Amino acid sequence: MKKSLIMAASVLALAGMTACNGKQAATEADETTAAEKVAYTGIVPAADCDGIWYTLQLNDGKYDLIETYFAVDTTANFGISEILSVKSEGDYSKVDNNGRSYLKFTPGVNDSAAQTLNFLVDTDSTIVMVNADLETPATPDYYTLKAVK
Repeated sequence: MKKSLIMAASVLALAGMTACNGKQAATEADETTAAEKVAYTGIVPAADCDGIWYTLQLNDGKYDLIETYFAVDTTANFGISEILSVKSEGDYSKVDNNGRSYLKFTPGVNDSAAQTLNFLVDTDSTIVMVNADLETPATPDYYTLKAVK
């Protein structure tokens, strides 16, 4: 009887340790996946409309971007009226330059109208749109996209 009890306790302890290891491995995998998949959103100024709402999804070296051009319209739902929405996709890479990290977006071959975009990785949760020479705008707050949590 005593032997059976010790054996049962050993089996339960081993099962408990295995269950904990499984949960830890799943958590580590989730953290890796979360780090590789990030979404950003924000509104930047535009010359020919009231603004452009960027929705950017990063996923393992690929990106999907929706640019929604809008106008302020007090008679519309939420006070804005959508003028045009453009979707583009392609590849992105992380580039280090002068001690700062940048994301460079290259549109896919099917996106002939899409332009190459560059963003400065400002913080863990923000990126700032920069020009082709990687120069930060005079008012970076107006060109900042924030991570969606």
